[in-house]
Amino acid sequence: GSTSATLPRPKDPIARITLNMRRHIPIIALKSSIMLLTGGILPLIGYFAVRYTTTLNTTDILSIFTPIFGVVSLYSFILRTLRLAKKSSTCRPLGSTSAWTLDYYDWNFAFGFVVVSVIISIGISRNPSSVKITSLPLSILVLLVCGQLVLLIPLRALGVRAPFRFSSIARGDPMRPAVYVIVEDVVAVDGEQGHVFRAQWNARYESSAPFRTLLARLDWLWGVSGVLVAAAVIGVIFGVKQDAVGWAVGWSVPWIWAAWMMIITIEMTKSTCRQENGMARQESADTMAEQIGEMGMAGW
Repeated sequence: GSTSATLPRPKDPIARITLNMRRHIPIIALKSSIMLLTGGILPLIGYFAVRYTTTLNTTDILSIFTPIFGVVSLYSFILRTLRLAKKSSTCRPLGSTSAWTLDYYDWNFAFGFVVVSVIISIGISRNPSSVKITSLPLSILVLLVCGQLVLLIPLRALGVRAPFRFSSIARGDPMRPAVYVIVEDVVAVDGEQGHVFRAQWNARYESSAPFRTLLARLDWLWGVSGVLVAAAVIGVIFGVKQDAVGWAVGWSVPWIWAAWMMIITIEMTKSTCRQENGMARQESADTMAEQIGEMGMAGW
């Protein structure tokens, strides 16, 4: 016997993310360039250019470049907070109903901004102003963020549940890798992908074991390396006698580290996607074989 029935298309076992990165490369490149310019290139090159070509004292030089970093950061914070708080917001964490339910990244942003502002203020207000202290902002931010990644590793291993809401992860739910939360918040709000991305990101995590493994490994990679690099940078800043060396290291090394980590992350992600595609093809083939067998039996 035979059957002419049409076979249904096998369901994709791994949830797909429909984000088209090519469409967003220009805005991502623009925002990244502004961050790099104000938080790396301008303080680094500007400091030495003004120091060796003018008679301005240290306080005046530091007062020129460090506030720029703070102003741009403050603008970014206000912009993303308004996106989350406005009544018609479509980028709040999943399951949130209140306009005051900001995402975890926003609270971290606020805390980091306050810490960095205090550090810069202390450095400039000293008499004479401290180049060493004002060389710390980037390494302190790396330490704050990566320290949380490292802290979450044993908590997740022990099965500790979320003591409060982590963006779309409600209080009492199993905690997920910190990288999961960071990417979700940044893409949904700063990347303007909203609830659609948050939902797809969650579905991908729940449907793909390789994806879950990738994010857990990225916590280790970014967390441990970030803490070590930040500690090394702080050690150099206070360990060398030449303030200029500390300034150069403090405003450059964290960016170099982040660039290398991003390259490694992209390669790891590509490898995981290839693994997922292989699994999807195999499962689709198995499903198709089962459907053929079942329909063949039905035909007989």
